[in-house]
Amino acid sequence: MIAKFRSEFVKGARPKGSPNQKRRKRSGLIEKFAGYGFNKSHSTAYALIAYMTAYLKAHWRVEFMAALLTSDMPTRNFTRKDSLVEHLEDCRRMGIEVVRPT
Repeated sequence: MIAKFRSEFVKGARPKGSPNQKRRKRSGLIEKFAGYGFNKSHSTAYALIAYMTAYLKAHWRVEFMAALLTSDMPTRNFTRKDSLVEHLEDCRRMGIEVVRPT
Protein backbone atom coordinates (compact mmCIF):
# COMPACT_ATOMS: atom_id res chain seq x y z
CA MET A 1 0.00 0.00 0.00
CA ILE A 2 2.82 2.38 0.87
CA ALA A 3 4.68 1.59 -2.38
CA LYS A 4 1.47 2.38 -4.25
CA PHE A 5 1.54 5.97 -2.97
CA ARG A 6 5.31 6.51 -3.33
CA SER A 7 5.05 8.76 -6.39
CA GLU A 8 2.31 10.85 -4.72
CA PHE A 9 4.52 11.28 -1.67
CA VAL A 10 7.52 12.34 -3.74
CA LYS A 11 5.39 14.79 -5.77
CA GLY A 12 3.65 16.13 -2.66
CA ALA A 13 6.94 16.88 -0.93
CA ARG A 14 8.15 18.99 -3.89
CA PRO A 15 6.28 22.19 -2.88
CA LYS A 16 7.94 21.97 0.54
CA GLY A 17 11.31 22.60 -1.14
CA SER A 18 12.80 19.18 -0.46
CA PRO A 19 15.26 17.95 -3.14
CA ASN A 20 14.07 14.98 -5.22
CA GLN A 21 16.80 12.65 -3.92
CA LYS A 22 15.85 13.40 -0.28
CA ARG A 23 12.16 12.81 -0.99
CA ARG A 24 12.89 9.40 -2.51
CA LYS A 25 15.18 8.51 0.40
CA ARG A 26 12.47 9.46 2.93
CA SER A 27 9.92 7.43 1.02
CA GLY A 28 12.30 4.46 1.16
CA LEU A 29 12.68 4.87 4.92
CA ILE A 30 8.91 4.91 5.35
CA GLU A 31 8.62 1.69 3.31
CA LYS A 32 11.39 0.06 5.33
CA PHE A 33 9.71 0.98 8.62
CA ALA A 34 6.36 -0.36 7.39
CA GLY A 35 7.97 -3.78 7.02
CA TYR A 36 8.69 -4.17 10.73
CA GLY A 37 7.47 -1.17 12.74
CA PHE A 38 3.86 -2.26 13.08
CA ASN A 39 4.79 -5.80 14.17
CA LYS A 40 7.47 -4.55 16.54
CA SER A 41 5.13 -2.17 18.35
CA HIS A 42 2.49 -4.85 18.71
CA SER A 43 4.95 -7.45 19.98
CA THR A 44 6.00 -5.00 22.69
CA ALA A 45 2.40 -4.57 23.81
CA TYR A 46 1.84 -8.34 23.79
CA ALA A 47 4.99 -8.84 25.87
CA LEU A 48 3.73 -6.36 28.46
CA ILE A 49 0.35 -8.12 28.64
CA ALA A 50 2.07 -11.52 28.96
CA TYR A 51 4.24 -10.19 31.80
CA MET A 52 1.25 -8.72 33.63
CA THR A 53 -0.77 -11.91 33.18
CA ALA A 54 2.09 -14.08 34.45
CA TYR A 55 2.52 -11.81 37.47
CA LEU A 56 -1.15 -12.01 38.38
CA LYS A 57 -1.24 -15.77 37.88
CA ALA A 58 1.85 -16.21 40.09
CA HIS A 59 0.91 -13.81 42.90
CA TRP A 60 -2.90 -13.77 42.86
CA ARG A 61 -3.57 -17.32 41.67
CA VAL A 62 -7.06 -17.87 43.07
CA GLU A 63 -8.34 -14.44 42.05
CA PHE A 64 -6.77 -14.70 38.60
CA MET A 65 -8.24 -18.14 37.92
CA ALA A 66 -11.67 -17.06 39.24
CA ALA A 67 -11.67 -14.13 36.83
CA LEU A 68 -10.47 -16.34 34.00
CA LEU A 69 -13.18 -18.94 34.64
CA THR A 70 -15.95 -16.33 34.66
CA SER A 71 -14.79 -14.33 31.64
CA ASP A 72 -15.86 -14.93 28.06
CA MET A 73 -18.79 -17.18 29.04
CA PRO A 74 -21.12 -16.29 26.09
CA THR A 75 -18.61 -17.49 23.49
CA ARG A 76 -18.21 -21.07 24.71
CA ASN A 77 -17.38 -23.39 21.81
CA PHE A 78 -18.23 -27.03 22.42
CA THR A 79 -16.94 -28.32 19.08
CA ARG A 80 -13.33 -28.49 20.33
CA LYS A 81 -11.58 -28.71 23.67
CA ASP A 82 -13.03 -25.70 25.37
CA SER A 83 -10.76 -23.19 27.10
CA LEU A 84 -12.92 -23.58 30.21
CA VAL A 85 -11.77 -27.21 30.45
CA GLU A 86 -8.15 -26.11 30.10
CA HIS A 87 -8.60 -23.51 32.85
CA LEU A 88 -10.17 -26.12 35.14
CA GLU A 89 -7.20 -28.41 34.48
CA ASP A 90 -4.86 -25.53 35.40
CA CYS A 91 -6.75 -25.06 38.67
CA ARG A 92 -6.40 -28.76 39.44
CA ARG A 93 -2.63 -28.62 38.75
CA MET A 94 -2.27 -25.56 41.00
CA GLY A 95 -4.29 -27.14 43.79
CA ILE A 96 -7.13 -24.64 43.55
CA GLU A 97 -10.50 -26.11 44.47
CA VAL A 98 -13.26 -25.09 42.08
CA VAL A 99 -16.79 -25.45 43.41
CA ARG A 100 -19.90 -25.56 41.29
CA PRO A 101 -22.11 -22.49 41.15
CA THR A 102 -25.17 -22.72 43.37
